[in-house]
Amino acid sequence: VDTFYHPARTIGGDFGLVSPLDEQHLNLMVCDVSGHGIGSALLANRIYTETTTQLRSGAPLGDMLRHLNRFVMNLGGPIFLFTLAVARLDRDGRRMLFAGAGHPPVMVVQPGAAPRILESRSMVLGAMSDAVGVEDTLEVSLDPHDRVVLYTDGITETFNARREMLGIDGMRRIVGETAMLPFPEMKNGILDRVAAWRD
Repeated sequence: VDTFYHPARTIGGDFGLVSPLDEQHLNLMVCDVSGHGIGSALLANRIYTETTTQLRSGAPLGDMLRHLNRFVMNLGGPIFLFTLAVARLDRDGRRMLFAGAGHPPVMVVQPGAAPRILESRSMVLGAMSDAVGVEDTLEVSLDPHDRVVLYTDGITETFNARREMLGIDGMRRIVGETAMLPFPEMKNGILDRVAAWRD
């Protein structure tokens, strides 16, 4: 697992986590709380604490989304909004459970192939009690050498000098190109290409 975090300001509301569930499963998650600054960071801290408790308990991913949605709504109604993408991988790397809520799609890429897109099946959390869909979790078969890429809209909402947004298509192109690199070089390859795009 390789990670990168860079806040838009000195403090923000995004976070990621890598958390083993047991000897056989690994949880990966990225969360994006709306807004910037201390308010978003404090809410992100509360969500992080609730999330780690849910993940350590082995809660089904859809149940975890419902719990987090209720938890944030009880903090003050539809004031705080957040998105997330979470993946639970089997130790052998052949199977993954995925759940997303209003978050940019996760990409699964094989070196030399176009990335597969895993779309969120639930809506942004914190606004509506029924934000989590009935079919909330997707089971994904993984092949040897597949790479799973989670990110926030801090990348996809990057603009170039012509005021064109990188978007999902641009990110998909970058992920496909950088998947040809050895895994330890892929993260920096993505960041370098995003920086080259950015005005």
